[in-house]
Amino acid sequence: MARLVLDYEGVGLVAHELVDEIVMIGRAPGNQIVIDHLTVSAQHALLLRVGDSYWLKDLDSTNRTQINGVLVNEVELKDGDRIRFGSVGGAYAGCSRKQSSALGIQDAFEESYRRKAIGESLLAHLDKEMTMCGRPMHRSAVDFWANHIRELKDSWLP
Repeated sequence: MARLVLDYEGVGLVAHELVDEIVMIGRAPGNQIVIDHLTVSAQHALLLRVGDSYWLKDLDSTNRTQINGVLVNEVELKDGDRIRFGSVGGAYAGCSRKQSSALGIQDAFEESYRRKAIGESLLAHLDKEMTMCGRPMHRSAVDFWANHIRELKDSWLP
């Protein structure tokens, strides 16, 4: 059975079994998959089952939908595709997936968490150095590197 595995802030990974022909995704409570996040539109996207696969269609959402880092309007999902609804990441596990692909998805999420932790550690170190420096630092340079690290950290999440 196909699944959509989402990474909810503060909750962690949550798997949604895809059993319906049409699955609505969004922030509004009436959706089959509710993603309570400000970057997700009320009716953000839908999944449509066609045979053994699912097609994803973005519903003109404000913050768009990405598959494997590419903005999409409509696309057939492949096993292991990384999906982003606004800033909420996840992965698609197709109907024909094997145990090894499920482990591959889990490994990818764990790697993302490791990279996110590295980014957070770099930001903490940068903040510490700024307070211990004892002399004025060029705020624009510090802001540049802090923002750059944040962007890298965010891009590492699936």
